[in-house]
Amino acid sequence: MSNKIDVIKHCSSWYQTLSGRSALATTEELCAKTMSEIFGYYAIQIGMLSGECDLLKHSRITAGFSLGNPDSLIGLSIDENNSHKKHSDHAVITSNEHLPISTDDVDLVVASHVLEMSQNPHQVLREIDRVLVPEGHCILIGFNPYALSNINKSLRFFRRNKKEKQQDKYKMRSVARVRDWFSLLGFEVLEVNYMGLRPTLNNQKIFNSLQWLEGWGEYAGPLLGSMYIVHAKKQVIAMRPDKKVWRAPTLLEGGKVAFNRTAQKVRSNNFSNL
Repeated sequence: MSNKIDVIKHCSSWYQTLSGRSALATTEELCAKTMSEIFGYYAIQIGMLSGECDLLKHSRITAGFSLGNPDSLIGLSIDENNSHKKHSDHAVITSNEHLPISTDDVDLVVASHVLEMSQNPHQVLREIDRVLVPEGHCILIGFNPYALSNINKSLRFFRRNKKEKQQDKYKMRSVARVRDWFSLLGFEVLEVNYMGLRPTLNNQKIFNSLQWLEGWGEYAGPLLGSMYIVHAKKQVIAMRPDKKVWRAPTLLEGGKVAFNRTAQKVRSNNFSNL
C-alpha cells in the first residue's frame, strides 16, 4: 500500500466484514475491562477509530476527548448496515506526530492504527510518551502482520524495491517491534491480546460456528489474530537527590599529633617525665 488512502481503504473494508465487526466488539470489551482500573483527569482517543467508535465511553477518567486526524476523515465507516455515516465531532483536528497537548497532562491515550498510518511511528510514540503523566497508560490497537489474513500484505511489502519501501506509508508493525519501541521509551507492557481469530467469511452461519477459535487467542493469537491490543504503562524512575553525608570529624589522640622530628624532640624533652 502506497499512501494513507490505502490505510483508510483497508480499515474500512476490514471493519465491514464479520471478522472486523467481531474484532471491534472484542476490542471494546477489552478496553472497558482495562479502563475499569485506570483513573485520572484526562483521556484522549486518537487514530483511525477516533470519531468512529467511542472507546472511552467505559472509562472512569473524568474527561475524555477525541482527536481527529485530517488524513483519516474520509471514507471510514464501520456501521453494521454498510451505509455511510458522518464522522462524529472531534475536539481537535490534529496530526498524531504533533499533539496540541502540554507535556505530562494526560492519564490515558487510546491509539488505534496510528503506527500503520504514519511515516514516522517513532515520533507518534514519542508524542504519546510526552503527553502522558508519569504512570500514565497507553492502549495501542494495530494490525498483526504475521496473521494468516494479513500475510499477503506483508509479503507484498518485502517484494518491493528500496525506493518503494521508503515511499510506503502503510507498514504493519508487529507486537515484538511495538514492545521494543515501548521499552526504549521506558514503558512497561502490561498485557497483549489478539482479536479477529476467525477467518474473513461472508457466511454468518459458518462464521458463528467458528466461535471456538476466539478462545485460542492466548496460544494461536500471533498466528491467527488479525489485530492486537497492547496495554502499556509509562514508567518514571525517581531520581534520588545526591546529598552529602555528614561525617563526624576525626579526633586525634594524644601522642599522635607530632608528624615531624623537631616536634617529636620537643615533645620528648618537655613531657617525658609526665
